[in-house]
Amino acid sequence: MTMIWVLKMNYSEVMLQIKKGQIQPIYLLYGEETFLIRQIENAIVNSVLLPEEQDMNLIVLNNDPSPKDMANLIETVPFMGGKNVIVVRGTALFKARKGSNEEGEPLGESDEQLVKIFSSMPEYSCIVFSTVEKVDKRRKIFKAVEKNGVAVDIAPLKANDVRVWLNTKLAEINKKMSPDAIEHLMGAVSVMPQISLGFLDNELEKLALYAKGSLITFEDLSQVLSTIPEVSVFAMIDALSQKQAAKALGLLNGQLATGDHPLRIMALLARQVRLLWQAKELASQGYDGRSAALALGVPSFVGEKMLRQSKNFSTSTLKKGLLDLAAADYEFKAGRADSVILEKLIIDMCRQ
Repeated sequence: MTMIWVLKMNYSEVMLQIKKGQIQPIYLLYGEETFLIRQIENAIVNSVLLPEEQDMNLIVLNNDPSPKDMANLIETVPFMGGKNVIVVRGTALFKARKGSNEEGEPLGESDEQLVKIFSSMPEYSCIVFSTVEKVDKRRKIFKAVEKNGVAVDIAPLKANDVRVWLNTKLAEINKKMSPDAIEHLMGAVSVMPQISLGFLDNELEKLALYAKGSLITFEDLSQVLSTIPEVSVFAMIDALSQKQAAKALGLLNGQLATGDHPLRIMALLARQVRLLWQAKELASQGYDGRSAALALGVPSFVGEKMLRQSKNFSTSTLKKGLLDLAAADYEFKAGRADSVILEKLIIDMCRQ
């Protein structure tokens, strides 16, 4: 029986392989993090083609060509030798089909053609499929990609993984970041319901331009990122944990002045209060910072900070804070309250 070795990789592994010049004939990049998908696409293109070759030998499509057209594109000998790179964005070839089972659906005529194409890719062609839709790994067309190339699941980065990306980005822009700035940025990232690397990349570029020297300081970070709700909410929680009502209110009003919606601020604040309550419960069970961070799903230093901050609140205060936030959310949506209700919540939590 012949063994089939299926090449499975994550973002870091596939980027390392590309950097070494080990290019696969077929790539399927699927998942929600389009920023990372574009980075892999660009890395493949730049590894295979020189800048002057890209006008002639790079083809970018925003939907699937027919199997016949795809075969023609793949089999066309590149101009002046070299290689072809075909990028197909938004592919629908790998979606689940109605009636498919665990063994994969019977091959239709178009699928048979594609499986044959993927099984005999010429050395001079590389094709890159990408999609933010879910793929059906049971389908034979998906397995054909795994057998002859590589399929990469590009899931959104978790807060614990952002530090590695941040270090890489800082090296790319020839900057360093002070420890207190890193801690504050990572803390703000931990507040984000979903991390957008495209957004973070853009903010780091702004910071690189703003910082006068090679070091990005806490002051730089505070100035450039002060209007981002997660950064302000994280700073607001710091102020709340130290019972600094005036500072917390200042951060709140600054955020409202930029046009951010009170309901969004309320949701972020509720998440942090809930984490503080959970941290307090974990502390009572003997959890340290590292184990608390794992339980809370936040970076280690954020877990440690949550444990410290939770000591400044009683369980009843945190419980009341959450109930008050839920009530405020209802009142606001019903049109019976405005942003003043948020100010009252902050003052109440600082007093208790």
